[in-house]
Amino acid sequence: MISKLTLKKRRNERGWTLLELLAVLFVIMILAAIVMLLMRGFFSGARETALDTNIKSMKSAVDAFMTEAFKAPTEDGMLPIGDELKPIDFAASFSANGTVKSFYPHFLAELPRHWDEGVWKLDYAARVVFDMDPEKY
Repeated sequence: MISKLTLKKRRNERGWTLLELLAVLFVIMILAAIVMLLMRGFFSGARETALDTNIKSMKSAVDAFMTEAFKAPTEDGMLPIGDELKPIDFAASFSANGTVKSFYPHFLAELPRHWDEGVWKLDYAARVVFDMDPEKY
């Protein structure tokens, strides 16, 4: 015959506690929230922010070039480096006041993404333009 103590033990061992159920529901809710944010494109804003920051850095580089070299970009978006006209080259350097300076100044933290792929350009009004789908940036 089964004793009353054995029956009590079995009753206590069955099922989940309220705390365990709440913990599982909490984890499921967090995962669902992350999936919803991903579906709505919440995290793609980081790419746009990075692109905006890099465009501002590029504008700073062009401004520094104009200040140091006393030359403005040409109407066709070329930079007058030395006696030549060149498209934007982040590794380019020029001479000003007897010293060699780089196009991309040292005070800008890092080169923008895709800097070596020819997607950074100057338009006819010497504004910085980015010729690439921002979603792929």
